[in-house]
Amino acid sequence: MLLAGRATAAAGAVVALVGTFLPWLGSGAVGRSSYDLLDIVERLGFSPDGVVGLALTVWPLAPLLLVLTAIAQWPGWTSPWAAIGATGLSLMSAVYVGGTAVAVLGAPEVGLFRVRSGAWVTVIGAAAMLVGAVVAGVGLRWGRPTGLGRRAPP
Repeated sequence: MLLAGRATAAAGAVVALVGTFLPWLGSGAVGRSSYDLLDIVERLGFSPDGVVGLALTVWPLAPLLLVLTAIAQWPGWTSPWAAIGATGLSLMSAVYVGGTAVAVLGAPEVGLFRVRSGAWVTVIGAAAMLVGAVVAGVGLRWGRPTGLGRRAPP
């Protein structure tokens, strides 16, 4: 169960990564990726302060976060602490990347722009990361003894 969850989270991270490079918004014949879109939002001064502003500012690091999430799921890392860290990283990545994509999908419709496939692909990848993290978490809790203070059954 732990391995299946980690594999699902890794696949979700790869799908979300691809989604960030696909067009999120279209204007005429021009498609804008998430990086183009968030750069425009920031340059035009629409970026709010606080947590949302910080999330937009560090968005160019999203590919690094997603690659690290996929690498952290590597099955050769069997340490219980590595599994816990990989699960936490999956949750954090899914919430950040998926939440950003959901915010774009939930934005009001404007006649000049239309939502394209990239935001949807990113949401699907983030959802897979969430499912993988939950399955891996269940595998950690109910799987074999992990050395985290639990004892093997007699």
